[in-house]
Amino acid sequence: MKFIIKKSYATLRRIFLVLRNLPFLGVVSNAPCYFDSLNRKSAFRRYFDNVAWLVKKGEKNRFYTQYGLDVKGRKSADYIGFWEFMKLRNLYNQVTKLDNSIGILRDKFLFYKYMKANGLNVPEVFAIERDGMLFDTFFNTFEKEKIKQEEDYFVKDVSGECASFVKHVKDFNQLQSLQPLMLKGNFLFQRKIVQHSEMNRLNPNAVNTVRIVTINEDGNPYLFAAILRVGTNKSGCADNTSAGGIALGIHEDGLLFENGMLKPQYGTLLSAHPDTGVVFKEFRIPFYKEAVDLVCRAHKFYYSVKAIGWDVAIAENGPVIIEGNDNWEITSIQAIYGGKREILLNLMVNF
Repeated sequence: MKFIIKKSYATLRRIFLVLRNLPFLGVVSNAPCYFDSLNRKSAFRRYFDNVAWLVKKGEKNRFYTQYGLDVKGRKSADYIGFWEFMKLRNLYNQVTKLDNSIGILRDKFLFYKYMKANGLNVPEVFAIERDGMLFDTFFNTFEKEKIKQEEDYFVKDVSGECASFVKHVKDFNQLQSLQPLMLKGNFLFQRKIVQHSEMNRLNPNAVNTVRIVTINEDGNPYLFAAILRVGTNKSGCADNTSAGGIALGIHEDGLLFENGMLKPQYGTLLSAHPDTGVVFKEFRIPFYKEAVDLVCRAHKFYYSVKAIGWDVAIAENGPVIIEGNDNWEITSIQAIYGGKREILLNLMVNF
């Protein structure tokens, strides 16, 4: 009897979910196609796909057209849903275990100290502010006169995510204006990265970062997927796609894929940068192999974390790891490289 009641409740919940999201299903089903050269499914089929995804996975597929599921030959079953992926990723990374090194990844100051101690290239941190008190990286008092001499650096919330508090500080006056926001909490002061001249040629308005995801298999980390995030005039000093940036696939030799991908609210595909005119398929990322090697080497020091998404800048002298994320996302990877559901499920079987 309990099973029947539970099953009936789940069915009614899914029906209510579909009814509540009918307007959204219509919008996403008729969103612009990313792959105009391919045959698109009928309007009915696209709508049916989205209803089926909602019923089966219990969530809306916000990435239906980005995944190319609106064109013939693409199968929804190949793609992992957002929440299904989140659950799997957190199981891989054992986020609930107390003896996990995730805490180091999520604390930007501890991450800096740990990486430096192990000879891994990261941006230089010169101070940390705790509840309004300023210290150097060994927690000696940082004199106010000394901070006045500093220019052109970044202040970041030590535990912030998705750039929740990242401020580009030009001088002491600007730092003073931020102080009311920094009375409580921990904030690190980080030197600015000067990116490679080639990366500047691609887009000079932001540090264009390579997101590299590595999987640690029995102590041997390897490349799972990598994308380049490129800023635009719309995204300003950010390179993320949610602000108007571009995501691109990367070949093994560092050459970019032919087309870059925008979020639907900004467009679909681009073959060249909209502001600098650089043709993507002709652009090769400097030090790409070295960047992959660097993060694979770094992952060995986080042996309790199965999968890490690394943000890497390319400087004139080589790659610099900005941060590592245990809570990386799969959306752009699937949009560029295709469905990863089977691969991720197989990783869980072997875990």
